[in-house]
Amino acid sequence: WFEHSRSPSPPPLQPNIVRTAMTTMQAWVSHGYNLLPEKAVKSLVCEALPVPTPGNGQVLVRVHYAAVDPMDWKLLSGEFRDLFPKCKLRFVPGFDVAGEVMAVGPGCEKVGEGDHVVCCLGLAESFDEEAEFGPAGGFSELCLCPESQVSVVTESVNVPPESSLLKVAGLPLSGLTAFQALLTGAGCSTKGQPLGAITAGSKVLVLGGNRGVGHLAVQIARLKGATVLTTVPPSSVEWMMDLGASEVINFNEEDWVKRLTPTVGHVGLDLVLDCVGWATCIGELDAAARVLRPGGHFISTSRFEVFDELGETGERNGRKFSAIMPKASAEDLDVLVDWVLSGKLMVAVDQVCPFTEARHALHESVVGQCRGKVLLCQCGAHAAGEHGAVGGA
Repeated sequence: WFEHSRSPSPPPLQPNIVRTAMTTMQAWVSHGYNLLPEKAVKSLVCEALPVPTPGNGQVLVRVHYAAVDPMDWKLLSGEFRDLFPKCKLRFVPGFDVAGEVMAVGPGCEKVGEGDHVVCCLGLAESFDEEAEFGPAGGFSELCLCPESQVSVVTESVNVPPESSLLKVAGLPLSGLTAFQALLTGAGCSTKGQPLGAITAGSKVLVLGGNRGVGHLAVQIARLKGATVLTTVPPSSVEWMMDLGASEVINFNEEDWVKRLTPTVGHVGLDLVLDCVGWATCIGELDAAARVLRPGGHFISTSRFEVFDELGETGERNGRKFSAIMPKASAEDLDVLVDWVLSGKLMVAVDQVCPFTEARHALHESVVGQCRGKVLLCQCGAHAAGEHGAVGGA
């Protein structure tokens, strides 16, 4: 598809040459929708754009790593054109950025020039009609981000900064989605309702534990003392066991609803997190209700239109049903970054591609065979990690 090579280890960061004298930057740009994701990805062009100036409460970040998210190519295809019409204009994909702060705008207190940071540019935030940054913008040499969506990556003694940045580069959007779905934090459902509140002893099912959101959700649930079940393809069964799942269902061989529907005297699940868009209609939500205990919660990362049919409360058959639009919260991201750098949480990285191979990186996400995140690197070289090769144990 696109020529792609690999090297075995993360490259060293290059000397910082981006300063205020720089007036243009390279960025990958889409100029219109294409309903076929593969063609939408191929239509991206790399071109020069003006370097943005940070406004009040904003920081300018030199991008060392940007993570690919399925939402990137879904936006390029026009799947969410009604929700996020701003991307019909000139659009630079990329919501997750790790890099170095080049400049700060008035009012910034937490972040300073030269800090190494990880940022979530935010789906809802950067597409807001009143936003003074974005939409998105991570697939570029530099980008703007509100300080309220930035987490400082504190360097450890004898740990080079590129190592820490690589560990957290794929964390923001996927990590915040998993964290807020399970624990609510600063998040809420698309209808403004609270999300998960799992605790020690909760029983949680993650549909798609091998996905970007899913593999983080499995680990976060285990960190909180929950019993975790997950559905994955056969190639990921052993990996999920290694991450701490108590029960792993090969979805090629078993129907998870049939397997997990409680028998007499057994209580159902506390929470189901759908990371694959399994629920496409009300009938499937009713099927999911059979595996949930009364008061249990089904939360989806997509298929928003299905949940609109349930009314404002999102309740049906004594269970709650929600879709999540993650909030780009530095407070929640700080917790996640601390977990990663302390070895409690691992962000799996499947591939690290050079900036010039942005279309290849997006294609890998479209195909959907990756185990973990695909990253773009602007560190002067590129590398590829083994599954789970970066992050904590």
